[in-house]
Amino acid sequence: MLPNGNRRPPRTAAGGGPILGRFCRGEDGALFIFALYTFVLILMMAGIGIDLMRFERDRSLLQSTLDRAVLAATDLNQIRPPRAVVIDYFDKAGLLDYLDEESIEVTQGINFREVSARADALIATMFMRLSGVDTLSATAAATALERIPNVEISLVLDISSSMNQNGRIGALRPAAAAFIDTVLRGEAKEKTSINLIVYGGQTNPGPWMFAHLNGQRYPDIPLSRRNGGDANGRFPNVSSCLELTAADFTHPDLPKAQSYQQTPHFVYWNLDSRTTDWGWCPSDEKAIIYASNEAAKLNHLVNTMRLHGGTGTQHAIKWAVSLLSPSTQGTFAAMAGDGMIPSEFAARPAAWDDTETAKYIVLMTDGQINPQYRPKDPMDPKNPTVALLSRQNDARQTVSSSVAFSQFLTQCNLAKASPRNITVYTIAFDSPLSVQNEMIQCASSPSHFFNARTDDITSVFASIARQINQLKLVN
Repeated sequence: MLPNGNRRPPRTAAGGGPILGRFCRGEDGALFIFALYTFVLILMMAGIGIDLMRFERDRSLLQSTLDRAVLAATDLNQIRPPRAVVIDYFDKAGLLDYLDEESIEVTQGINFREVSARADALIATMFMRLSGVDTLSATAAATALERIPNVEISLVLDISSSMNQNGRIGALRPAAAAFIDTVLRGEAKEKTSINLIVYGGQTNPGPWMFAHLNGQRYPDIPLSRRNGGDANGRFPNVSSCLELTAADFTHPDLPKAQSYQQTPHFVYWNLDSRTTDWGWCPSDEKAIIYASNEAAKLNHLVNTMRLHGGTGTQHAIKWAVSLLSPSTQGTFAAMAGDGMIPSEFAARPAAWDDTETAKYIVLMTDGQINPQYRPKDPMDPKNPTVALLSRQNDARQTVSSSVAFSQFLTQCNLAKASPRNITVYTIAFDSPLSVQNEMIQCASSPSHFFNARTDDITSVFASIARQINQLKLVN
């Protein structure tokens, strides 16, 4: 009690209210509690994120290893057992404990191989275990398939005299031979046929096809060996090129005229006889090889072919397309009957819409398409020994370079258009930009065109061979 008898008033804080009431009503420090909860939540989310990133890293490693393993095991050129290949991949990667070896399945037939496998791993968590999740399960599965359908290939190689420059022909031989060996390797041989077409100023279909299409040979007349005659003293008749008509370049089938004249035996430019043979039309030793799966036979031509003057690519692509056309089936059947092609290919070329058959053209050239020249007199005795360039009064141009290119491009477009849908690969070999542009226009797409040099022509052919073999992941 105070001296005056009154009670002491309640003690107040500086703000004027009771301390307890002010404390109860005060909001100072509430944000700290919220911040504490938020901080804990952020830590939890960060921890979960770290665990999930570790999980995805390990799962991706598992999946990529499995993908590479089944792809390698599926390759029909793989000589090791597929199961052993998959196991070896995981062993080398240090992941063998995670591979489910019982899941490895191999299905194989005469023209395909399919390999499936799966792998599982339990990944321990670092932060999620605080919420009761001790492990995350990573599962990887993959299936790869390589199927070799019936494959029809027209392989077209430029043997014009310019191929002797910068070592091109020397680089081409092993590259083309390796391509042939690859696409005919193993079981693929039973399903793959190759039309090998080498060309100079013209393309030689060979004596059989020359007669089949009613080619008319020029007269057999005497000409002494001293003046360029053959060993029997006759005017040389060593090749079998047909003088195609303009109409022949408007359709994808074999030439259809009732008869054809023979391309004369001549050259337009002077040549180096050490590497180049006389003749705008390549000799019969370099005639087309039809529907063959004999690598030795094909490679013999590749390794022994000599060069010829001129670059008549429109003729070569014409034969390449027509030998993939189903309208040629009757001709192939006749060729099989005469032992010209294997009997198992007598029913080729397959129909355009045959889903079990893939058709390809692989065209390599180093030069721009030339005009077509001819001697005014096909039987001029100077034709076998004197180039037309040295006697311009005896020469004539039958097809201009622009018309020749138009004929070439028409055949390319016919090949690519529906329903034919031939896949066309083109290679400009150590070529100027003008040739590259011609080849780009012919290819199925820019990715089907290759600009090659002597140091990478082998890898270019190898790349095309791998694409033809169609190895892929399907799951």
